[in-house]
Amino acid sequence: MPTVVVAEYRVGDAGHARLRGYKDAPTAAARDLHRRAVTRELADWLGGAGGAVLDRLGPWAVVTPVPSTRRPGPPPAGRLLDEVPTLAARHLDLLGRGRGAPDHLVACRDGFAPLPGVDRAFLGGLPVLVFDDSVTTGARSQSAAATLRLAGAHVVGVLAVGRAVREPSCTPRLRVGR
Repeated sequence: MPTVVVAEYRVGDAGHARLRGYKDAPTAAARDLHRRAVTRELADWLGGAGGAVLDRLGPWAVVTPVPSTRRPGPPPAGRLLDEVPTLAARHLDLLGRGRGAPDHLVACRDGFAPLPGVDRAFLGGLPVLVFDDSVTTGARSQSAAATLRLAGAHVVGVLAVGRAVREPSCTPRLRVGR
């Protein structure tokens, strides 16, 4: 499944702080500040080279966010979609939590389910772009894509604002000796 990422980040850097902050900052004002920074980055990327990158995935009619596995209610990523006009026009929540428990490291076939009222005939062949704010392994977005495919949709790919990358596990050292 093609996954397109706007930017990579390392845990603890500014990109990570923005992506965590729009959901977890201690005050509403701080969460709004982080959300505006994330949506500005996403909108700027789409207005530049990112639009052409998405075009290479093929046409898509709907963009749907990956549901939260921890927070009740609508997916926080959906709010990001709503604030970027290019994406807001095609935003449709299609998924909710399923019986399983997907996490960031392990995909789960029944972790998500179509929302009540989502007509499977409507999904039949519908070209869908899956959206997530952040991916580490891609397990949650892959679980969401699998659910949509099993329901009949044609998933063209995944768009993520950020991807976590690890620091190298060891730094090569120059050895000087005899």
